[in-house]
Amino acid sequence: MESREEIYYCQPVFRPPSEAYSLLIQLTEGCTFKCDFCMSNLRKKFLIRDVQLVKKDLDIARKQYGSNVRKIFFLDGNAMVTPTEKLLDITRYAYSLFPNLERCGVYAHSKDILKKSDEQLRMLFEAGLKIAYVGFESGSDRLLEMVHKQVNKSDHIKASKKLMEAGITLSATLINGLGGGNNPEISIEHALESADLVNKICPDDDRIWYIAFLTLMVPSGTEIFKKKIKGEFLEMNSIEILQELKNFINQIEFHNKSANCIFRSNHASNYLPIKGILDREKDEILSIINYGLTHKNILRPEFYRGL
Repeated sequence: MESREEIYYCQPVFRPPSEAYSLLIQLTEGCTFKCDFCMSNLRKKFLIRDVQLVKKDLDIARKQYGSNVRKIFFLDGNAMVTPTEKLLDITRYAYSLFPNLERCGVYAHSKDILKKSDEQLRMLFEAGLKIAYVGFESGSDRLLEMVHKQVNKSDHIKASKKLMEAGITLSATLINGLGGGNNPEISIEHALESADLVNKICPDDDRIWYIAFLTLMVPSGTEIFKKKIKGEFLEMNSIEILQELKNFINQIEFHNKSANCIFRSNHASNYLPIKGILDREKDEILSIINYGLTHKNILRPEFYRGL
């Protein structure tokens, strides 16, 4: 009996929650950056896979799923680092195989976006790369430097605007509790500077874009975990996390009142599931947060939280 060909994956696989039902294709392995909070490089050495091997995986997927594939996510940590010609080649090949394909997506570091020209980003969009997931983590330059993100607030703003100008949908994430509970001043700065970042990237039209909050978790082996063990990093509790999020939401004020910014804080790491539209549903979001602050019993228990 002939063995069935399998799509290659370098475990563990990292993907956005919203790509749960997408075809996952391993374009890169690991990440070129080593942030203190992240575990993507703990078990993987970074590499960009050979184009022919990636195309072979797409061929196998075509045999297994036929024409049913509508979304593809190119793994891994920051696949936008892939040279433009390779990324274009693979994206176009994917569309040639799957006639019902609606979009391809990648994780992207702001620095990777900035390294590509406006023309290259537009070509990627026209080829079918429709969404990029960008880890902002924070708008605070001080905090970004502390966690070795190798980027600053200005980079995030420029990269976001470049994506939007090219037509690529921005889906950005921030991390509650990233500064820890040792320094309340950092928490306030994190919230206020992150809100200012989001305010400044708001486009002038009604396109859909996404801002989400994860809540910091500290996996074994990460730099933050090492600091925690030494007593140099204290995790924030659920109430401190919600207060930080409240500080962020309070400062959201878009110049464009027709903006379609989909807000989510409903990842498995979050204590309180929240969704809404910024800043149109600001009052409703604040009401949910305030309820969580006064009714701790509704918050997700620690043992239910996860990455």
